[in-house]
Amino acid sequence: MSVFTASAHAQSSVTIYGAVDASLSYTNKIITSGQKTGSLVALDSGLLKGSRLGVKGVEDLGGGLKALFTIENGFNLDTGEAGQKGVMWGRQSTVGLAGNFGTVLAGRQKDVLDDIGSITSAGDFGGVVSRVHSLNLDRTNGERVNNSIRYNTPDLHGFTGSVIYGFGEEAGNGGSGQSFGLGGMYANGPLNIGLGYFQSKMGDAKTASDVNGAAACNGNDVTKNKNGDVCLRTWTLATAYQFGPVKVYGAYSSVKLPLARDGKFNPTLLKPNSYGFEPGSNYVIGGFNNESTSTWDLGAKYSLAPAVSLIGSVQFTRAKFVKKDDGRLTQFSLGAKYDLSKRTTAYTVVTHLRSADMYNVGLAKDRVPGIDRSQTAVSAGVIHSF
Repeated sequence: MSVFTASAHAQSSVTIYGAVDASLSYTNKIITSGQKTGSLVALDSGLLKGSRLGVKGVEDLGGGLKALFTIENGFNLDTGEAGQKGVMWGRQSTVGLAGNFGTVLAGRQKDVLDDIGSITSAGDFGGVVSRVHSLNLDRTNGERVNNSIRYNTPDLHGFTGSVIYGFGEEAGNGGSGQSFGLGGMYANGPLNIGLGYFQSKMGDAKTASDVNGAAACNGNDVTKNKNGDVCLRTWTLATAYQFGPVKVYGAYSSVKLPLARDGKFNPTLLKPNSYGFEPGSNYVIGGFNNESTSTWDLGAKYSLAPAVSLIGSVQFTRAKFVKKDDGRLTQFSLGAKYDLSKRTTAYTVVTHLRSADMYNVGLAKDRVPGIDRSQTAVSAGVIHSF
């Protein structure tokens, strides 16, 4: 009887939510064949906000304890295909408990660097800036950790902390594919500050917890490195302040790739694929001889009217290559947003990316410019959230 009574008093709710983002984009200088380039007009999905469909729920267990879950699918609106390489619940799939102690979540999820990314240019421009942010190796635009457990503290007078651990799940080698991250954010009135760290280890491609591990483990030389070697260390410090209608922000991200190695330049290795370049490429972020990058990110958002905002940002990334000169990337982004309603926003964005002493990573993963040093894109779209 006591079990049935407790069940009767428990309250639960389930919510279906999502967002769809479609834009028409023009991009110049895209590599076609050989080293020739051409322009492209295309319908894109998720430029500023990844298109998604999710279900989340919460159940009150009594005594301040709650059970909660979230499953979220990412998809490409223009083709209907699943995003995140076809994973059904690729954006996140978690279950956990929340109470006065904080929140514990288990499953596939993002780490604290994604939270901190909300107070960088990624908060305004989304995927527009992920390429110049070290191909998102700094994780400010969100990367997932499989087989993970994450703990978030309760709000402590504006401060929230987080720690995440991802299991590599390789039998006989507990360190293989393992990942770990921690950090915190402070939000009080107009001020926001965040600092976070994340690292991942080389592991089996099928079980490694960091889903971006293949890009991070650029020095995967089986004659020298082995599963369990740290292949990525990254941290970001970000801050933002609201001055009336104007928000200004600045961030610094550092990415270290300890397995990078020296190698003879081979231009035939520069072959674009659906992710930008073949893993063997050099003089490109994530290439086998890229040992570190650092990114400065500055921007502002001006609320011109209650429904109209202007956004702008600049990113400067310096890439270090083993025994070679440093390379540089600089991106400028300008845009405007108009809220047609509380749930629907129209936008337009112009971006320009330049490189020096390295290959240009391109404004989109399937639109790299090859040997060209600059690329420009113009986009207009609409986002509907529900």
